[in-house]
Amino acid sequence: MKSLKMFLLPLLALSIGMAACGGKDDDPGPGRSAKKVQYKASGSTGVVIMNAVYGYDQSITTASSINKNTWESPVLDVPASALGGTCVIGAVGPNANSSLKVEMFVNGNLVKTGTSTGTALSAGTQIVF
Repeated sequence: MKSLKMFLLPLLALSIGMAACGGKDDDPGPGRSAKKVQYKASGSTGVVIMNAVYGYDQSITTASSINKNTWESPVLDVPASALGGTCVIGAVGPNANSSLKVEMFVNGNLVKTGTSTGTALSAGTQIVF
């Protein structure tokens, strides 16, 4: 029993020491900062945007029954700890020449564009911050 205590005591001390030294898991990496992100979508003549799924990391929002030719998300305040952002838009077009464009803006600057053509349209953007 004494040898078991002699083994467990240093193991317990080591475990407590390692746990105390751990940092926050959501600390941003060097040079990372909070950002403002917005997504915009537009279709060619006759295209109807039906739904949008957008956000960052696990903070995802779904907008349905949009039924417009253009759409904009609200400006999202994205924390410095965020790893990535994404947006996918679903739409329908009147013919095979129909097109859909999705844009991602970070701090007011266009950083990504996604496109789709056809009658069943799905376009998206994705970025790793």
